[in-house]
Amino acid sequence: MTTRDVALNHLVGERFRVGTAVCEGVELCEPCSHLESLTQEGTRSALVHRGGLRAAIVEDGAIRVGDGVEPL
Repeated sequence: MTTRDVALNHLVGERFRVGTAVCEGVELCEPCSHLESLTQEGTRSALVHRGGLRAAIVEDGAIRVGDGVEPL
């Protein structure tokens, strides 16, 4: 899932809702050299501290385009 204007770092260890699903932030996902080998040079450095968030699904639910991320 791709997000915009969401402070993912703040969701580590926290529960949040996306659509009707409830998730818990597990850890930040920093970019790696493997990703850069699949894309183009500079991808890794461009995504440092913006690579994403690994999250566990606590309660399943529907997620639709445009749904917000709401801390619980």
